[in-house]
Amino acid sequence: MNRIKLLLGIICLPLLSYGQLTGTVNYEKLGISFEIPQGWKGQEGDGALLLGSDNIPGIVLITSHTYTVEQLKQEAQRGIYEENGTALSLNGPIENLSGNALGGTFTGTLEWQAAKAYVLGIANPYDSPGISIMAVTLSHMYTQEHEKVCKQIYNSLSLKKVDRSKELNEWKQWLSNVRLTYMDSHYSSAYTEGGISAGYSSETKIDLCAAGYFNFNSNSSTTFSGDGVSGYGGDRDDGDGRWKIGIGASGEPSLILNFQNGEQYVYKLEYYEEKLFLDGDRFFRTTSGEYAPNCN
Repeated sequence: MNRIKLLLGIICLPLLSYGQLTGTVNYEKLGISFEIPQGWKGQEGDGALLLGSDNIPGIVLITSHTYTVEQLKQEAQRGIYEENGTALSLNGPIENLSGNALGGTFTGTLEWQAAKAYVLGIANPYDSPGISIMAVTLSHMYTQEHEKVCKQIYNSLSLKKVDRSKELNEWKQWLSNVRLTYMDSHYSSAYTEGGISAGYSSETKIDLCAAGYFNFNSNSSTTFSGDGVSGYGGDRDDGDGRWKIGIGASGEPSLILNFQNGEQYVYKLEYYEEKLFLDGDRFFRTTSGEYAPNCN
């Protein structure tokens, strides 16, 4: 459901490597609170909450997301794939726990070793981030206790509406009918016997239309030139869908792009020193002339 990046070593760490976070966890900025089950202790870090137990092998990973229930289902069907030998696919039917929550068992590999997990995804009905709860361990260590702990956390979960409409509407008005452009390029030369030089350029354009749809275009290319050496390699990825301004998984105002193919891009929005940043990258905001958005 939610893409993960884990190290297998986490599963084998003793509980003392975790902090002593217990009891109620309350993320007021997101309107999310829940109880850590008895016998489990946690530690926050890298945008996630990790829980460990003295008696049950493996970990519980709790993360936030901005998916709807339908998108959670699509993510479950896609499975969880990361580098370094992590590949977990849905094993069995998806369990509908409520109108905004579902769960499922996943099997595959984690850091090239056989692993099994139960994943529970909850969408937030208040148009704020929901959470994913994953209990994962090596296959031969998996028991029903892993599914049970996920459901214990889910049953204690409280979601409440966080009214940040004024802040979000200001961002929406400012970004309607605009083009956002990111550009990056560099050039280097390697003075060898062949006199080889190389260059790289990248450009991303996001046209945000007041009607609620967007056009997305990203191009990058790498060029090589020199005596006896020439070539070109490039890639292009474009798509379109619906956009909105919402609270991102980190609790900050974010630009959320929902592509028609089911993909979702989420960019944290920041504005300082009269510059716009999306996920820390400088974007230029333009509205007219050759730099006007394509909103016809």
